[in-house]
Amino acid sequence: MEDRKDRREELADAAEGMQRELFAGRVGELKAEYRKEERRASVKQAFADVLRLWDGEGGRKAGSLGICYLFSGMAMRTYEFRLALYGEDFYLDGYPAVRRWKPPCFFEMFEEDMAVIMKKLRKVYPRIYVYEEDAVRRRCVEYYLAAVRQLCEDMAEEIVCMEEFLGMEKTDNFFIFFGAYRGEGDILYCVSKDGIGCGGL
Repeated sequence: MEDRKDRREELADAAEGMQRELFAGRVGELKAEYRKEERRASVKQAFADVLRLWDGEGGRKAGSLGICYLFSGMAMRTYEFRLALYGEDFYLDGYPAVRRWKPPCFFEMFEEDMAVIMKKLRKVYPRIYVYEEDAVRRRCVEYYLAAVRQLCEDMAEEIVCMEEFLGMEKTDNFFIFFGAYRGEGDILYCVSKDGIGCGGL
């Protein structure tokens, strides 16, 4: 069992070096895509959709907006994110507003990278098993998750200026966060009680 674990790590380490090099060439492509107005509009539309779903009956206020990647989505290669508005109870909120979202471009590029990486790995490592390829994917996808995170952070100011956001009842310290669903995450942006954004923390 230990040998299998060591080989998985060896494969993932080798793949990460390749992914780092490939991703360096992708950054410019992704930036160019998301400078396009139609790309930015599609991101804002996804967030507007989830904001419209918020049920503020009885004075219920939104407390946070989560941009969460799903391990199941990574494993099944759907690469869907879960956009969710929570009340003050955060994950304990029984009635969050939820929308699935797959950011265009990112994971199509990731799949292209994986085809290149796995082809190179198979020349060196015979008989790569499915669980070993999964370990490689889990390591390499981190580059693209970080890129989606950066996009969301860059667009947070635009999101909080949207009509759907401004018209919603919010807690005094509303925040936007990014991370694994029900796992660890980072605050990308917060809005103080006077409505002033204070960026990431």
